[in-house]
Amino acid sequence: MWKPLVFALGFLTRLRLRGQGATISGNADLVRSLMAFPVVGLFVGTVQAALGWSLGFCFSSELSAWWVLGLGVWLTRGLHLDGLADVADGMGGAYEPERRLAIMKDSRVGSFGVLALIMGVGLKVFSVSGLLAAHCWSPLLLVPALSRYAMVLSMYKAVYARAEGGLGKAFVEGLGRREVFWASVWAVLIAMALVQLWAVLMLAVATASAMVLRSAAKRWLGGMTGDMLGAVNEATEILLYHAALVIAKGVGS
Repeated sequence: MWKPLVFALGFLTRLRLRGQGATISGNADLVRSLMAFPVVGLFVGTVQAALGWSLGFCFSSELSAWWVLGLGVWLTRGLHLDGLADVADGMGGAYEPERRLAIMKDSRVGSFGVLALIMGVGLKVFSVSGLLAAHCWSPLLLVPALSRYAMVLSMYKAVYARAEGGLGKAFVEGLGRREVFWASVWAVLIAMALVQLWAVLMLAVATASAMVLRSAAKRWLGGMTGDMLGAVNEATEILLYHAALVIAKGVGS
């Protein structure tokens, strides 16, 4: 499990562990790293929650939420937000899958991408702010883990959309039952350890998000892409943060 974790951490974040080297050595390492995606998400969530707890002594929950999410963006190099913006530009700029894919490949960000980033980050800021105000720390750890798990589920048995290939092709075409099984084991264990009674609900939200967006990717683009995987992560995080906030409000009342 150590080697997949090392490669997953290097791919999903800017961190490097000893033994990884400068680059991932091949597609096999990329595929095996998928089983550790929830664990890397848990690490990201733990770092964010620790910052949120520390800032709570000095700042309001709203300001703390901006810093918490900003740290996540820095830690992940904005990888998933970039995918969200590209998908929004593709969806807003054309109707044909081929044209949408061409727009998404453009390095420039259009108006639809900017709007998606504003809405996406804003929704997360205000939901995280609510969790910080309620001192609900477990969801802050859990949500990034389950959103990365949703990425794995969304690409299972999916078709890669780009004929010319791309970074996501190795993931989509190489993912097998073993990687899905271990990613599921980690996701379930993390959820049960952190939220106990609400684990089934949070896992259900992540699974439903993955399935719906995989179907949408097939309809919109003809299959999955790397950008779409980033959008899956962002959309799932938004849904999970909102679900956690609803639970927190219900428990608090």
